[in-house]
Amino acid sequence: MKKLVCLLLSFCLALSLCACKETAPQKSDEEEFRIITSFYPVYVTTLNLVDGAGGVSLINLTEPDIGCLHDYMLTLDDIEKMTGADLFIASGMGMESFVGKTSMGIPRLETLECGEDVPNIIGDEDEIQNCHYWMDIENAINQCEKIKRTLVRLNPANSSVYEKNAAEYTAKLNLLLEEAKTRAEGFGEGSVTVYHDSLEYFTKELGIGYVTIPSDADLDEYLATPGAAEFSHLFVQESLIDSDEVKKICKVTGCTPVSIDTLTSGAEDGNDKDAYINAVHHNLDVIEQVLG
Repeated sequence: MKKLVCLLLSFCLALSLCACKETAPQKSDEEEFRIITSFYPVYVTTLNLVDGAGGVSLINLTEPDIGCLHDYMLTLDDIEKMTGADLFIASGMGMESFVGKTSMGIPRLETLECGEDVPNIIGDEDEIQNCHYWMDIENAINQCEKIKRTLVRLNPANSSVYEKNAAEYTAKLNLLLEEAKTRAEGFGEGSVTVYHDSLEYFTKELGIGYVTIPSDADLDEYLATPGAAEFSHLFVQESLIDSDEVKKICKVTGCTPVSIDTLTSGAEDGNDKDAYINAVHHNLDVIEQVLG
């Protein structure tokens, strides 16, 4: 049944793409260079890179508060947004299950998957990937470089703007990494317990002890394991902090939930170029309150 549903959805998507191909107008050289990002993390990076670029438009495909796109399915409205665009930037590494179908039949659209060659932190290629790689600051720097190179290649008229913006944003991220490592040295040998795996890259990069409660775990079984409930604070991304699962964990263990920012949602008001930097500062602050 699941395979049949997938086939039907793929068929409907193919029909939609074909319709778009037939009706999409051809662009002239004077028209704007259109960029579509899949969700908030890649939107923030791209927003920094296109600042001041002439004749460029940037649209985020999904709503800014939608969170991760693990189970997201393209809508006809999404297809309409991508029709006539020049570049679709995806986070990749399995985050967007629909990637691979997006450029088929859509004129001029090139797809960039930023996480294509990022090592999976889980390490075992047979396991499900942890696709929240952007929480590692070095990975965020590499993501910026990949997007910059693609923008320069596809829109050379603004190459000097992209190069300048990339250099400035990378400098900010390098300072952020230096600050984060310095602060993490004062956290001691304690560990953070996190619901969901979205903070794993961040803690490993900074040498912070890390225990995860997988979001797909059997909570009754997990909480009954000897030693499993020995933590005072549970770090949870904001979108999950009021979930029934988190409430159950806190009730059984007596722990206090602490909100972390995984940059999967935000304001998207055009003034949030520092959203990533602010998210890292927030996470350092809350970890410091618990471990410092």
